[in-house]
Amino acid sequence: MRSAKRHVVHIGFHASEAHTIDFDADHVTAVMARGSRSRLPDELASRFARIALLDLPDSTDLETYDRAIDRMRELVDELAADFGPPDAIVALYEHTTLPAARLREHFEVSGTSVRTALLCRDKVPMKEALASAGVPVPRFLAVSPRTWNNELSDFVGQLPPGPIVLKPRSQGASIGVRILESGTELLALAAEGGIEEGYEVEEFVQGSIYHIDGVVRDGDLRWFCTSRYLDTCFNFQHGNQPLAAVSSDDPELTERMRTFTAQVLHALALTESTFHLELFHTPDDRLVFLEIGNRFGGAGISWHQRTVFGVDLAKEAVLACMGLPSEVATPRTMLDTPGHGASGWLYMPLDPDGPVRVLDVTGVDELPSTVLSADIPEVGDVLNGRGNVWRTGGRFLVGGSSEASVEESMGRIVDTYTVTTTAGD
Repeated sequence: MRSAKRHVVHIGFHASEAHTIDFDADHVTAVMARGSRSRLPDELASRFARIALLDLPDSTDLETYDRAIDRMRELVDELAADFGPPDAIVALYEHTTLPAARLREHFEVSGTSVRTALLCRDKVPMKEALASAGVPVPRFLAVSPRTWNNELSDFVGQLPPGPIVLKPRSQGASIGVRILESGTELLALAAEGGIEEGYEVEEFVQGSIYHIDGVVRDGDLRWFCTSRYLDTCFNFQHGNQPLAAVSSDDPELTERMRTFTAQVLHALALTESTFHLELFHTPDDRLVFLEIGNRFGGAGISWHQRTVFGVDLAKEAVLACMGLPSEVATPRTMLDTPGHGASGWLYMPLDPDGPVRVLDVTGVDELPSTVLSADIPEVGDVLNGRGNVWRTGGRFLVGGSSEASVEESMGRIVDTYTVTTTAGD
C-alpha cells in the first residue's frame, strides 16, 4: 500500500531554499546535477528521501537541464518506483522551470504548463505572444548563423540610429548579452559568422529599467512589488559596476505597472506562480516590456522581499508548485507595507571570475544608519565559489523615507566600502 505521504520532486536545489521544505510531511526527492549536489551540505542532502544525479557540465548555461529531459524522465520513473508517482514537481530556478513543466506533462501532474513555461523562457515566442495581446515590446528578430543578410538589413532599417542588443533567447542574468554600437556593427558581425545559434536581436530601448516581483494565484496578483534598477545586470556582469534597485514610492506609477503586469500574466497564462518581470519606463512615460521569468528574482531580490516586506518568494514558489494556498492572506503591494517609504538592495561587484580570498574590508564603520541588513565578508573568506552567478563582495539592504534617500545612502556605500582580494582558493 502506498504511503499517505505525498511524493514531491524538486528539479534542482540550492541550500538557501532549505527552509521552504517540510521534509517530515512528504517524501521529498530531487533531480539535480552532480555539481549542484556537491554544493549541498551533507546534513541537508541527507534529509531528502533520495537525490537522483544528472551528469551535466557545471556551467552557467541555463539550457543544460532541459537538454537532459529524457534522462530526467528516467530518473523520476526510478524515484516513482520507490515513492509513488509524483504528486508535485517543484522548480524554483530559471534553468529548471521548463524541464519541470515537461515532467509535469509526462507524469500528468498539475502546475504550470509547457506552453507557459516556454513562453517564460524563450524571449522570441514570449514577445510574439505579448505583442499579439497588445503589450508594447521592443522590436526584435530571431537570428542564427543562417539568417539572410537582407533580413538583417531590413530589420536594422526599421530602427532608429544607435545601439542594438544581441542576446541569447533562453539565458538569464545578462549572460551572453552584447550591446552593439549600431546596426552596421551587427551586419559586420553577421558577415564574419559571429552570430551563434539561439540568439535574437532587439531594439535598444532608452529608459529606466524596473523589476517587478510578485505572486500570482488563480490568475490574480496576490503580491506585487516594483523596483527601479540604479544600474543594469549587464553592467554588473560585464562592467564590474555595482548592482542595486530601490522600490518605487510613486502610487500612480505603481498602479500603471500593476495593470501592465496583469496584462502580461494573462497573455502568457501564468496563473499559479511567483514571477520576475522587467520593463522599461521611457523618458516619454511609456511602459515597454523587457522579459519575464516564472520564478522568483535572483541577486538581492528575495532577500529584500522577505526581510522588508515579510513575503518569502521562495516559499511562495514551492507552495504554488505544490498546489497549496499562498501565505499572502490578502492582495497587497509594497506601498501597503508600513515602515520605510522606500527600500532596496545593493550588490558590490567582484572583478575576478575565479575564487578569491579576502585580504581587507574597509568602510564598514562608515556605513549609513539606514542599512537594514548586510552580508559582509571577513578577512580570509573565499568568494566567487562554483555555481555563483552573482559575484559580490558585499550585499546590503537599505531603507529610507523615499526613493531619493535610499539612492543617496547607496551612493555613500559605493563611495566608501571596498573589498581587497587576491586570487586563490
